Amino acid sequence: MIVPVHVHHRDLEEELCYYDEWEKSVICDDYYAEHEYTIDDVEFEGGDIEDIVREYFDDIVDIILSDKKLTNELLKEMRRRKIDVSTIDAKDEKAQSVKNSKNQAMQK
Repeated sequence: MIVPVHVHHRDLEEELCYYDEWEKSVICDDYYAEHEYTIDDVEFEGGDIEDIVREYFDDIVDIILSDKKLTNELLKEMRRRKIDVSTIDAKDEKAQSVKNSKNQAMQK
């Protein structure tokens, strides 16, 4: 996956620039070229991670559900956090029911 990443100029300078003995100066490669980083080199802020999850939610769910190990890890984490899926479904249905009632009342 290719995502836009903000890289601090100092980090680029460390990677792109070097001291040339012959020229007796610092030489830097093109700042605007594409640079490859591994996932270990990238730190995401909370908001960025939320945006990525929202954008790729269906793909993430498909990946988790297609891999039994990931599915089990998700279920284990939900149990650890005491998340009961049936409770979530009931809350969502109740909230949707309230919304529908309000919409019907406003239409009258």
